[in-house]
Amino acid sequence: MMKILKRLFLLCLCVALLGGSALANEAADYSVEGYDDLYYKTTMPDGRLVFTGSIGEPGNYMDSRARILCLNPDMTVSWEYIDPAEGCCRFGDAAFLKDGTLGVLFEDSPFQTTEEIKLKFFTAEGRLTGKEIPLDSSSEYSVLPSGLLTEYWIGKKSESYVELTDWEGKVRFRWQGYGPMAWENLIEEEDGLVLIGREAGILENAAGMIMKVDWQGNTVWETVVPFLKEENEGAGLNGCRTSDGCYLAVLGERGLNDGPVDSEWTMALVKFSPQGRILWISTESLETISSDYLFSEAVEYNGKYVIQCEHKNRFGSLSYPIRYLWFDTDGKALGTTEMNIRKEDFARLADKRKVEAILGKLIPAGNGLWQVFACWDESNNHEKEMTSTDEVFLKVPEL
Repeated sequence: MMKILKRLFLLCLCVALLGGSALANEAADYSVEGYDDLYYKTTMPDGRLVFTGSIGEPGNYMDSRARILCLNPDMTVSWEYIDPAEGCCRFGDAAFLKDGTLGVLFEDSPFQTTEEIKLKFFTAEGRLTGKEIPLDSSSEYSVLPSGLLTEYWIGKKSESYVELTDWEGKVRFRWQGYGPMAWENLIEEEDGLVLIGREAGILENAAGMIMKVDWQGNTVWETVVPFLKEENEGAGLNGCRTSDGCYLAVLGERGLNDGPVDSEWTMALVKFSPQGRILWISTESLETISSDYLFSEAVEYNGKYVIQCEHKNRFGSLSYPIRYLWFDTDGKALGTTEMNIRKEDFARLADKRKVEAILGKLIPAGNGLWQVFACWDESNNHEKEMTSTDEVFLKVPEL
């Protein structure tokens, strides 16, 4: 009888272990000892994904080296480059250029009083070309396939400007002031740039906006999205280009805030034609949970549109699931999937007292849709938290 009981106990234990492992999300972890910082920047023509950021020395996250990580479409590592420069260094914006090289922004000591910024250029296989372009640290930069967009916003509006320079050093256009709108996304096309964001001016007066400019900086077309509610504090768009040549954006419209609690948000998914015309505005599925959830971005994956949404009270806690809303290309809601996150999903932190994580970007890859998380061991010691910070990819459950 005792042997039978022991066997039953072992069988139950095995079933429990199998059940526990089934709850774990499929993960990909490219972190190292010390502080990790990675951001998706671009996809190369062959489908490889480029991430930039930094890695910090264990025990001192401010002592960091700049890092580039290139992943194959199946999320295996294609190549990695860690810059030898010492300091508080990181790689920032990046783009795959028309000459087949990768242009990457390098920053040294970005949080100190002295700062070095320059562009470094790499082959598609991660080797330095030897070409560098020093830049002025008083400006902000966006690296585009056809050139460098410089934003100089220090001082008065009359002294500010936005300028696009091609890789031969020729100024393509220059906007005096802050530019024609406030953009979250820049999309380069053959005949110009598409900007997605909101109208120029202070947020409470601005509506969501998308516009296209030619290579001389002239407006080709522009569309301002009508407010969904009469009373609001402004709106904005965060979007991308779709495979059919259109544009997809999450619209966030902030409601009036008359009390101490956070403002309510009205959310919608908006699709625009290649000429910027509104094709449809969908609030289906979003309106039922928008009072409790925040929606940050939408992507196209496997012929569907996906919006990630996070409970507004989550603040890094693993207590709330992450939701993903799925739509067809006409804006019809197809369903919702959820990801419940556990400490065990972050293997390097699984034995820590308390783990927290915040959402990064959604990454469509050749082997699935992935969600990036920055995770850390929560404690009262800021240095320990930062040193334990990892960037982990978890596969999103699909419909």
